[in-house]
Amino acid sequence: MITWITAAITSLVLVIGLPLLNQTTEKAQAAVTLRVFAAVSLSEVIPEIESSFIAANPSLGVTFVNTFDSSGALLNQINLPANQSAGIPDIFISAATTQMNSLQAAGQLASGWPVTVATNRLVLIRPNTPTAPAPSPTISNFDQLTNGSGRTGRRGIAIGDPATVPAGAYAQQVLQSTLSGCGGGTYNTLLNSTTANKLVFASNVRNVLAAVQNRTLNGNTIDAGIVYTTDQAISNSTAFIATAPQNCHNAIVYPAAVLNRTANSSAATSFANYLSSSTARTRFINRKFGVP
Repeated sequence: MITWITAAITSLVLVIGLPLLNQTTEKAQAAVTLRVFAAVSLSEVIPEIESSFIAANPSLGVTFVNTFDSSGALLNQINLPANQSAGIPDIFISAATTQMNSLQAAGQLASGWPVTVATNRLVLIRPNTPTAPAPSPTISNFDQLTNGSGRTGRRGIAIGDPATVPAGAYAQQVLQSTLSGCGGGTYNTLLNSTTANKLVFASNVRNVLAAVQNRTLNGNTIDAGIVYTTDQAISNSTAFIATAPQNCHNAIVYPAAVLNRTANSSAATSFANYLSSSTARTRFINRKFGVP
C-alpha cells in the first residue's frame, strides 16, 4: 500500500509539473538575441523602432544588440571569419548600396533582401560660433569652401572618409560636381591644398558632426562639415548652411537585409520586415529621414 501511494504521488507530481516544465522550456527556447549592424546615422531611430517591435511582439522574446559605425567599417566587421562562423550579425542596415551590393555579390544575404527602408539628404553645416577669425565672407554654399576669389580665412572642411563612410562618398560627389548648387568641382583643390583650407577626413559621419561642434578634428580648425540632415537635427551647437541638391550626388538610401548566416532567421526576418511598417516609417519621419 505504501509503495502504491508513493507511486501515485510521484505520478501526480509529474502530471502537474510536466506542463510547467514544458512552459519554462518553451520560454527559454523563445528567447532570441538579434544582433543588428547599422549605419551610425541610425543611432537614435533604430533603438526606437526596436522598442516598438518588442512591444508589438512580446511572445517572440527578442532582445537586440546593436553596433553602430560607418557602413564601410561595419562591412569589414561582417567579413571577419570569426563573425561569419558566429552568425554575427543577423541584420545589416547600411547608408548606401555599395556595402550591401558587396555582400549580395558574395552570396551573404538571405533570399529577398535587401530592401530600402529610409532615405536622407546631405547638408553643409558650420559651428554656431566659428573659431576666430571667422571665414570672410561667411560660408554660404558648397561652392564657397575654398579660399580665393574674394574668399579668405577658410581652414578645415570635415567630411567622412569617402573610402569607408557613405556620407563622405556623397560629399565627395557633391564637391566634384559642377552643376548648379553643388561644389563647383573643388574636391581635388581642397584635398590637395597646401594652404590653410583643406579636407579633413573623419571615420564616420557622427565624428564629422562632433568635429564641427568642437571646431577641431585631428588638430585642424574646422570651419564647416558635410553631414546628413538627420545628424544636424540632433545638434544644438551647429548651424545649417545649405542642403545639397539631389542631382549633386547618388541617391542616399538605407538598404536593410537579413544575412543568411543568422541562426534566428524567423525573428530576424520579422524585424527586418517591421522596418517597413507604418510604425517604423513614422519613427523614421520623426527623426527627419525620408521613407521610400
